[in-house]
Amino acid sequence: MFVLRFEDRIDTMAAKAVRTHGQRTCTVEVSPSEVDAGAELTVTCRAACPHGCDLSGQSVSIRTQDDTELATAELTALDGEAYATSALVLRAPLDVGEHIYRAVLAASEKDGVSHDATATAFSFAAMAHAASVNVWGLPSAIAPGERFSFKVGIKCSAGCKLTGRPLRIVDDEGAQVGEASLRDDIWPGTSAVYFAEVEAQAPLTPGDHQWQVRTPGSDVSVPHAAGSCTFAVKVVSPPDHHVTVEAFDSETQTPIKGAHVLLHPYRALTDETGVATVRVAKGRYTLFVSGFNYVAYENIIDVAGDVTTRAELTAEPEGQDDYR
Repeated sequence: MFVLRFEDRIDTMAAKAVRTHGQRTCTVEVSPSEVDAGAELTVTCRAACPHGCDLSGQSVSIRTQDDTELATAELTALDGEAYATSALVLRAPLDVGEHIYRAVLAASEKDGVSHDATATAFSFAAMAHAASVNVWGLPSAIAPGERFSFKVGIKCSAGCKLTGRPLRIVDDEGAQVGEASLRDDIWPGTSAVYFAEVEAQAPLTPGDHQWQVRTPGSDVSVPHAAGSCTFAVKVVSPPDHHVTVEAFDSETQTPIKGAHVLLHPYRALTDETGVATVRVAKGRYTLFVSGFNYVAYENIIDVAGDVTTRAELTAEPEGQDDYR
């Protein structure tokens, strides 16, 4: 005769009370999907049971392809029909390329309901740090063969220190015409723009020449991509005459300091006495003089020798908005 003991009966009842709901659904959000190598990214996981079970408190593990655990978090707040983790902050690998991780929900049992383990793969790309290259301080016009200098600034997309990073200047035929290395300090007023002053010799033929700054990539410590920037070098016939411009307020007859003087492509600013002197080549020019809160002055002048001209600027009416 078969006898069911009390203990066996309890175990059987417990086994019958546990229901299996199978696998939960799990989605993963990664931000950003492309990130600088070694930089931070965030991962948020959302999970739901097809039967609407309460999944709060269940743990999510973020693992690499070799099953190394990087972070864990609990499902907490109900977001629509799914339970979500807080944003997990991870650091991207230094290896450039696509990386595939997994979000793993371990098997669990709660309130008489069991769930099988669930794993969801997600991917992101680790990128070499980009180089933003800029050029400034170029003369507005340069005589053929004249030596001139300008500034080159480079900023890493992740704000890395770039001291000593090399750069070279090539002309429109690809020949190197200058080189430098970034200084140890950054350009004033910026957070991470490292710069260098470069000296070069202008081409011998007048015209607009397209030059380029190039800086190579590097895999030392942290991967950095190569960068470049194209800029124009304007070479004009040798200036042989002086044009002196006197800028005055037409009503008060007082000199205007800091007015912009343009005899394209030549530029200058007036001094404390309202005077600017520009060296130009022989020819006809349109003279523009402009100042803050003044209506721009325009005039045609012919330069066959040294010229002095007076520009009287009219103040803009009070309250007038300038939408130019």
